[in-house]
Amino acid sequence: MKLYLAVPERGCELRELERVLTQCEADLYVFPESFLHDATLEAALSLARSSGARIIAGYRDERGQHAFERALAIEQGRIVDTYTKCILTGGERAKGRGSGDGIRCLRTSLGPIGVPICYEVHFPEVARIMELEHPALMLNLIGTGMHDDMQCGQWLALARARAIENEVCIAGCSHRCGSIPIAFAYTAQGVPLCEVRDARGSVSVDIDITDSAAKRIGYFDDRRPELFARLCK
Repeated sequence: MKLYLAVPERGCELRELERVLTQCEADLYVFPESFLHDATLEAALSLARSSGARIIAGYRDERGQHAFERALAIEQGRIVDTYTKCILTGGERAKGRGSGDGIRCLRTSLGPIGVPICYEVHFPEVARIMELEHPALMLNLIGTGMHDDMQCGQWLALARARAIENEVCIAGCSHRCGSIPIAFAYTAQGVPLCEVRDARGSVSVDIDITDSAAKRIGYFDDRRPELFARLCK
């Protein structure tokens, strides 16, 4: 499958979306956290409808009392499923952001896709719960680029660990802002397909999502969940 990881400029959503959809062919287009907003959503859906593209995109929903970070699965210009970010940073909570109340995969024509949004990739429990649905792929939608080399290295290591421990392909991308914009993709064994620091524009990568079903080692089957209850306290 050809995956297109967009690393767009902030504030240029519709221009970036149109450029990507008209110039680059892919089976799935991925855009970062907060890529779409209430003011751009309908126009973005119209562009997606014209192209017939399959898209996973971050969306900041500010229609209610609290703003929510969501991931949208868009097919043929229609929102087919939505996931809401559940785990927030202290800074997000201080801003009054809302959080979701259920961790799950997006349902798409490609099968289930797990989308840990930004900070959620730091929590192995999030990816493991999504893995219960046997996703074909996981996507980490990141709001901004990394602050420094240490954060960049940590983030890539965490994403790679999520791939290895769940034996699932994973990819992710950020906006073109912050000190180090990034895009990455790993096989279900954690083999890097791309690790792009200081990413500009977009990254195209071929990824074999059937690899996510192979489970060559079987970590998931070797678990002993009855011993994990203390994690819920």
